[in-house]
Amino acid sequence: MARDIMEKKLFIESIILLREIEDRRDFMEEEIGMDMSMYEEKFLQIIENLFKVHFNKEQFALIQYYLYKVPTIDNWDGMIDLSDGKDMITVKFETPDQVWDVISSLNK
Repeated sequence: MARDIMEKKLFIESIILLREIEDRRDFMEEEIGMDMSMYEEKFLQIIENLFKVHFNKEQFALIQYYLYKVPTIDNWDGMIDLSDGKDMITVKFETPDQVWDVISSLNK
């Protein structure tokens, strides 16, 4: 398998798993009253550090936005505005696949 395909596959899988971890943590806190954030914090910090090694600041900020901010936005349309250097463009940013496409385009 080509390296770029493998990177995309692993990225998408990681983002899906991180969203599931966030959902589970929210459920446990809301339904059971157990705050798992102290336990999970160091693991998530390691994962974020690995993202920082691989992605630039702008890419990492968009990953964080997708993981932590997007789930809290009511009636979100799945789009974000980005600057292409000249103009603002609106792009789809609703799935891990679309997140990969956006952050990959920022590497060029």
